[in-house]
Formats: sequence, structure tokens, C-alpha cells
Amino acid sequence: MPTVITFLKPTIVKMVFLAEWALFILITAARGDLKTNHQALVAGYPLIFFYLVACALAALNQHIRQIAKSWRLFVFGGGLFAVDQIIKTLIIALVPYQSSLPIVNNWLHLAHEHNSHGSWIASVFNVQSVCVFNLMQWGLAIPILFLAILCHRYYITNHRQSIWVDVALLGVLSGYASWICDMSLRGYIIDFINLPGLVTADLKDILITIGVAALFAEALDNPQLSWRWGGWQKERDDLIRLVKGLYSFAGQEVHEVWQAMMRKLR
Repeated sequence: MPTVITFLKPTIVKMVFLAEWALFILITAARGDLKTNHQALVAGYPLIFFYLVACALAALNQHIRQIAKSWRLFVFGGGLFAVDQIIKTLIIALVPYQSSLPIVNNWLHLAHEHNSHGSWIASVFNVQSVCVFNLMQWGLAIPILFLAILCHRYYITNHRQSIWVDVALLGVLSGYASWICDMSLRGYIIDFINLPGLVTADLKDILITIGVAALFAEALDNPQLSWRWGGWQKERDDLIRLVKGLYSFAGQEVHEVWQAMMRKLR
């Protein structure tokens, strides 16, 4: 029993994982889309899911510092991307468009929906996606991938290893890769996780939500990071030092990779 209490004990870090979905509930309520008590309950129970994910990650963070080392972390991320795309391929083949199959009747359905907005946030505000912008994502994919990997390596090398930074990288990169694949090849997102009368999402939405929350969790959990405002000059100097440090680290990484390639060629 004490172990369960410790596992479920609320903390600020865990509450961060509820922020995005809580924002969605507030926006939905403000728009007048929560019309029944059942819809309110359906909107609320995903908070339990995200809180349990936060509890599991917090418990894991007490025992290990990395999910995986080196390239194995990116293999894991590629696996998450593949799972999302495999599920969508099966949905296209087995579930007719604009229909749903109840998993838990009136609470959770398996659906087949096309979301041309690209995300639940864009769909809430009715922001239309632009085809030219979608094509540009292929050009941005490699720089974003490189920058994310570089920042991750820089942080774990110069600050500390943490489950939170690994989860942030995995969630954001695998979710972003899935978004790129859907919007560039199909022109829309295949959404299949249906909360009846509320919203339909996909695995990518969940991964990005958890990834972004993990990034903020690391900022709160790392005692070396300060949220205090030190004045414009101090904040500017800190930013300059960060950019210089990241640039220097990138140069060292590229140099080491180049030397390794030359040794293999010789």
C-alpha cells in the first residue's frame, strides 16, 4: 500500500502531463461543445491515462537515467513511428471511412477519420493546412532531426542524463515523423482513437503530448536549472553562452564523426 501511495502521489512534475489535455477541455467547454454530463466524463478520463503515464515515468526516473544508449534510442523512436503507421494502414484496410467500432461502448471507439488540419489544436481553431507548407516539411525534416539529436546529446553530455530528456526526444521526433508522413504523402492525418461526441486523435498526438510534457518535466526536475528572471543582461549572456556551447559541441561531434569515417575508409 505505501508503494502505491508513493507511486500515485501528486507532484508538480506529474501535473505537467495533464496541462495540454486540461487546456483542450477548457477550450471545448468554452466553445459549448460539452453539452452533457457523459461528454464531460469522456473528456475527463484521459487525464487519468496521462497521469498514470507521468507516475510510471517518474518511478522509472528514480531507478534508471536512460531509456537506451546511443543509436538504440533512435531505433526505439523508429519503432514508435512504425507502430503508428502500421495501425493507420490496418485502419484504412479494415475500418470504413467515417465509421467507428466500439472498444468500450460510448467511452472509447476505434474510428477512421481524416483530419486535414494536422492536429487537434489546429482542428479546434479551424486552422487549415497549406499544401506548400506540408511539402516544405520534407526540407525541414533533416535539419530538425539533426538539431533535436544535437541538443539531446549536448544536454546529456554537459548537464545530466535523464529519462525526461529521452522521452522528450522520442515523443517529439516519432510524433513529428508520423505527422510528416501523413501530411506529405496523404495530405491529412488518419485519426483512429475516438472519444465519442468529443474528438478523434491518433498515436502521434499522444506521443507529442507526452514528449512536450517530459521536456517541461526535466526543466522542473533538474535542480541546476533556474526559472528565476535574472534581468535582461544576464539572460542575454546566458543565451549567448548556450549558443556558443552548442555550436562548439556540434563542431566537435562533426569532427569526431568525420575522423571515424576516415578511419573506416582507410
